[in-house]
Amino acid sequence: MRFFIAVDCNNKEKILNIQQMIRTSLLHLNGNIKPTLPENLHFTLFFFGDIDDTTVERIKHKINEIRFEEFEISYKKIGAFPTYKQPKVIWIGLDDNSKKKLNSLFELVKCKMEQIGFKPDKQFKPHLTLFRVKRPIGNIEEYLSKHSDFIGKSELFPSGPVYSNILTVFATNKIENEK
Repeated sequence: MRFFIAVDCNNKEKILNIQQMIRTSLLHLNGNIKPTLPENLHFTLFFFGDIDDTTVERIKHKINEIRFEEFEISYKKIGAFPTYKQPKVIWIGLDDNSKKKLNSLFELVKCKMEQIGFKPDKQFKPHLTLFRVKRPIGNIEEYLSKHSDFIGKSELFPSGPVYSNILTVFATNKIENEK
């Protein structure tokens, strides 16, 4: 099973509305783009790939050491990876304050994971995947520009990923000084 650490998206109705607006703009491509299901909306902080149960337990132990304050996330920009001309993923980005907060949480996770021998597989870029592109669709920059200004564990199946939560860590209202 593929394993990753993620932050859940809790304002899914807003994201689904944004997905629908984009889907309408890209109506001619609907057979070539697949929306992320509401239950799968998340921000991946750290990806591990396939790991064994013993390693999962070590990761869970380290994650339970992390303390962070609750914060809000505000969305701002629609984009595509790797480029608008050859998109594989259509995503929504964050405003500067939200990026800063999520980056801080990523740094906490990264530090804990490095203590047990893991390094990030790539540079952290805070985003929420809205769609996966199934077949080449060409340049979509013009379509996405209409929407550009917006103030677990997974098992891969032919139908797409199914996510299972194996550990939930809740933010605290206030960080207590560790002794």
